[in-house]
Amino acid sequence: MIKIAFAGNPNVGKSALINALAGSKLKVGNWPGVTVEKKEAYFTYKGQEITMVDLPGVYSLSPFSLEEKITRDFIINENPDVVINVVESTNIERNLYLTLLLQELGKPMVMALNFYDEFEKLNYTLDLKRLSSLMEMDVIKTSAIKKTGLAELLDKAISIAEKKENKKQYKISFDSFIDKQYEAMKKELQEDKTFKEILNKYSLDFVTIKLLEKDSDFLEKMKKDYSLNCENYFDSYIKEIEERYDEDIDTILAEKRYGKIKGIIAETLKTSLKSRLDFTEKVDKILLNRILGLPIFLMIIAGLMTIVFNGSAPFIDWIDGFVGGFIGKYAGILMEGTPDWLNSLVVDGIIGGVGGVMTFVPLMFFLYFFLSILEESGYMTRVAFLMDKIMRKLGLNGKAFVPMVLGFGCTVPAIYATRTLEDEKSRKLTAALAPFMSCGARLPVYGLFTAAFFGAKAGFVVMSLYLFGIVAAIILGVILKRFEYFKVDNKALLIELPPYRIPSFKVIMKSTLTRTGGYLKKATSIILGILILLWGLTYFPNNGDAEKSYMAGIGRVIAPVLKPTGFADRWETVAAIVPSIAAKEVVVGFMAQVLELPEDEGAEEETTFAEDLKEQISGLGSAVKDSAAGIISFDVNSLFAAPDAEEIEEEGRGVVEATASLWKGDPLAPLRAYSFMVFILLVVPCAVTLGAIKQEFGKEYLFKLIGIMLVVPYIASTLIFQVGRLFF
Repeated sequence: MIKIAFAGNPNVGKSALINALAGSKLKVGNWPGVTVEKKEAYFTYKGQEITMVDLPGVYSLSPFSLEEKITRDFIINENPDVVINVVESTNIERNLYLTLLLQELGKPMVMALNFYDEFEKLNYTLDLKRLSSLMEMDVIKTSAIKKTGLAELLDKAISIAEKKENKKQYKISFDSFIDKQYEAMKKELQEDKTFKEILNKYSLDFVTIKLLEKDSDFLEKMKKDYSLNCENYFDSYIKEIEERYDEDIDTILAEKRYGKIKGIIAETLKTSLKSRLDFTEKVDKILLNRILGLPIFLMIIAGLMTIVFNGSAPFIDWIDGFVGGFIGKYAGILMEGTPDWLNSLVVDGIIGGVGGVMTFVPLMFFLYFFLSILEESGYMTRVAFLMDKIMRKLGLNGKAFVPMVLGFGCTVPAIYATRTLEDEKSRKLTAALAPFMSCGARLPVYGLFTAAFFGAKAGFVVMSLYLFGIVAAIILGVILKRFEYFKVDNKALLIELPPYRIPSFKVIMKSTLTRTGGYLKKATSIILGILILLWGLTYFPNNGDAEKSYMAGIGRVIAPVLKPTGFADRWETVAAIVPSIAAKEVVVGFMAQVLELPEDEGAEEETTFAEDLKEQISGLGSAVKDSAAGIISFDVNSLFAAPDAEEIEEEGRGVVEATASLWKGDPLAPLRAYSFMVFILLVVPCAVTLGAIKQEFGKEYLFKLIGIMLVVPYIASTLIFQVGRLFF
């Protein structure tokens, strides 16, 4: 087995290169204990079993972020047979800084000059032989899109790996003065017996430079693993170097590395008069304009949400009908003769649960597809730049804005979108705030209660709920960022703005399918477990009688605690909170059940299996047409329009009228209803979202967030009712 690690800056095409080499999709998971994606590919090439690991894109190897820590630790601890350093050929100068840092790790390397087709279009010339000599490694021209140089790159990597040389000595050079000090330090380390075991694991260059830089992570490892306190080991050398250059040691070494890179570039690269960023600069003058940039971005995001949600909605409805109506119907027929509880478990619990998971697949597919386009084109990195100043007030940077906006459509993709953030605390804080963005699943609840209690003012009330969620998120963000668990280092946002590119459809599709498959595979078991539990609470102990179920009992027990919120004088509204965890729109159906609405007396027409199958195929065709029509219509308003009374009545005859009777004759009825809607807005999100949170952040964080999302709605609803009643 040959293990090849791919390392490079963000946006250099590592994943695309691995996909092109392996001819298969990446296997996506998480690195142990963290939420950063781990991508691997396994395949056989010329009789050799190959494992390729796509390390997170980084600019440095000083572990200030999870990505940097993962990349450095993997190369040191996992000992890949060879490291392929992927470099963007149109931006070699910036990329080579990481190359020099990788050399300090002392591992065998090959350089892949990716996007070389773009390089040639710019009429640049590069002396590959000279570059290879100066960098002390083979340099291969590659293009993942054009699939050029792939075999040569892989053959070279295998050739190096087969030599079984775990270490490689590169010439580390700064300038004549520092080099002299550097050699003296290396000699001192070699002669110090306390470092013998350490130098068996780490390269001599790496240990020397980490002690010189006083790398906190490395020094901590020395204490923990070797009981060695070496923080001041090279203080005399550091003092001498800093006095000579009148700068701190980190800055000095960085400047010397950049100086070396400039020398290499001067010897090897010739650019044409045509600017390599000519097109990018022209586009950025518009997209990053101080006045136009933000409105254009908001229009792009609105367009993205419109396409994603309007485009996926017909498929969501079709899958819901296919699983719940078609599969559920014939599963029920097959289960005839079995005990009622088993029938209900299979049809309502398991099949209904599968339907709950499957309905999100079109949404995730559309989302990942269009996000991939934005990422691969180079625009997504500009989002962070545009929104940084605004989001920093919440203790976050601009990258957190995209998950927050996606939360208005659906919280599930918002949680997964936090993967674009650099550090764990930023992800956690963003994930804590995103559920307060009012998702589309809450609209049926708003529609029911506004239709029942607010009449013509329904639109105003719904808009106020959206604004309330935003305000609640801002207040919570300001509070949470003061706690160490969520406190994000207030660092300036350092981000590369890559040149714009036309995305490869093949790369986008592979990325989309891989991400969607990962969601479906990992989330299913968690979500199904929650949904089956909720089914049991609703079904037992009186065989499906919701009013006498355990859930109703729970509602009656909790009601006194929630009494200050105003809506808890009726157990039905309290009990409705529990099934809302399965899906917020379930509240409408639940209210229709517990309020004992009369059944529809119309007999349902019986159909055969062939007729039903034909209807489902026809329905799929209609979904395709409706999806295209929804995208073309570009109807943004439909994303935020609450269902009217007529639509809600389809959930159960008379449900609006029955809901209006909850507090009949009570002058505080509208206030109680508003308090309830705020509670539904802010309370624990749906089961699918909980599954995503657990998958991304683990059980401990999930329980903390559940605690927050029980306390916040309680406080908010109580304040609304107790203060509001003063004015009634």
